[in-house]
Amino acid sequence: MVAFQAELLQPQLLARMQRVIAQGELAHAYLLVGPSGSGKLALAQWLTMRLFCEHVVAGQPDGTCPECQRILSGNHPDVVIAQAEGRQIKVDQVRHLKAEFTKTGMEGQTKMFIIEAAEKLTVSAANSLLKFIEEPGPGIYILLLTTNKNAVLPTIQSRTQVLELLPLSTEAVQANLQAAGVPPYLQPVMLGLTTDAQLAQAWLADDWFQKAVAAVWQWFKAASQGQALAFVQVATDLVPLANERQQAQVLLDLMTLLWRDALLVKNGVQAGLHFQQWAAELTTQSQALPAARVLAASELTLECRKLLDQNLNFQTVAEQLTLRQLAVIKPEGGR
Repeated sequence: MVAFQAELLQPQLLARMQRVIAQGELAHAYLLVGPSGSGKLALAQWLTMRLFCEHVVAGQPDGTCPECQRILSGNHPDVVIAQAEGRQIKVDQVRHLKAEFTKTGMEGQTKMFIIEAAEKLTVSAANSLLKFIEEPGPGIYILLLTTNKNAVLPTIQSRTQVLELLPLSTEAVQANLQAAGVPPYLQPVMLGLTTDAQLAQAWLADDWFQKAVAAVWQWFKAASQGQALAFVQVATDLVPLANERQQAQVLLDLMTLLWRDALLVKNGVQAGLHFQQWAAELTTQSQALPAARVLAASELTLECRKLLDQNLNFQTVAEQLTLRQLAVIKPEGGR
């Protein structure tokens, strides 16, 4: 059950929150800080279920009562969740939150607000919530989730209790990825991108991730040999896989990981490769190039994510990258 992943992912923090609730010392607002996949949402769900559950046993919600089931399915009228749409939590969502703050619970005295990716609140939106976060009223609790505490306004941090979630061990992440159905040969690649098993599962839908890895590998083979085919492959093989912004980001991150592995192999390092399945061929490809060219090509990939963040479309960014890498790999008049 998703909510009880909190006990597996953050057992010490969950035990601490159990004591806080048992002692009647639960604060009205918390900022949950931790990397992707560390269990922020699972902990938020657990806390919510603990407050609403009809059959708490030994400090644990049962997860099966109607209250818990509605929370898990996202259908509880007194649990309000705000999520970013794109790069920001939009004004309309903030207006909805502020309106809900002024209402009492529909079915009881308790009401829970969960704001995911709180770092995506605009400054004006965050400031407009300050009053409600500071004085939410009786029975109202607020959980803000973020991967980047520094991107959350200091004024919000000062009005919440900050809970720092520990990063998961590599072993724990691998176990989660395996449970999510990530094939063993793709697990090292996935580890380079996310520790979030749910996100990994979403990427695996319709074999999208497998296709993305295969397409980026074929692009790399052509680019590392200085073949113009790599430029063509951007339009024919990569762009069809970038239907959403997140997919475009993953494709660019895969390119970066692959050139990073090539640089490691070129310098005689085999440990810690993400593309372990292709290590032998990767070695062959990288050894055929001077180290300076591998380094230069690798550095170019690091600039791509910034360009995408500037709202250039994926095809433009990937084609520019490919042309610049081809010029580095096979300079005019060079070998």
